[in-house]
Amino acid sequence: MIDIIEYKKLDNDTVLNLNEIIDAEFGHIPLVKNTQWAIPDWTIIYSQNETLAAFYNIIEREVIMDDEKVKVAGVNNVITLKKYRGKGFSARLLKDTQHFIFDELRSKFGLLLCADTLIPYYQKLNWYKVDCPVYFSQPTGKKLWAANTMLLSNSHYENPELIDLNGLPW
Repeated sequence: MIDIIEYKKLDNDTVLNLNEIIDAEFGHIPLVKNTQWAIPDWTIIYSQNETLAAFYNIIEREVIMDDEKVKVAGVNNVITLKKYRGKGFSARLLKDTQHFIFDELRSKFGLLLCADTLIPYYQKLNWYKVDCPVYFSQPTGKKLWAANTMLLSNSHYENPELIDLNGLPW
């Protein structure tokens, strides 16, 4: 079962649980530890027998692509809990919620920031890597994203020359 929930409507126990899972998965990575992150707008949860199996978050944002404002759904923290891995739950979750990204949120693109090892996984789900500078905000000013950026489109391929996330990364 898939639930799409406004992040601000999640109960405190759920937020704490998701944050513990995120920290266990990514908290040891220096880039993650040393970066201030955006608060999600949406959490997408896949449950197996009423138990959390996989989830991800979405940040709604107008980013700047080549001097043009573009609405994106920033996808972050795509995680399948360890005991459910290898069953395709995250892939199914991402595929089954594309309509939400494009039709309900009316985003032109899905946009995610990811590690090298995850590129083949997302490419199988029709995401594509863009090779351009990506800037984001931090309390100390604008920074250049040092890892990969991928886009998902339901209509056309675009290869921007520059992206500004127009805020904190996700």
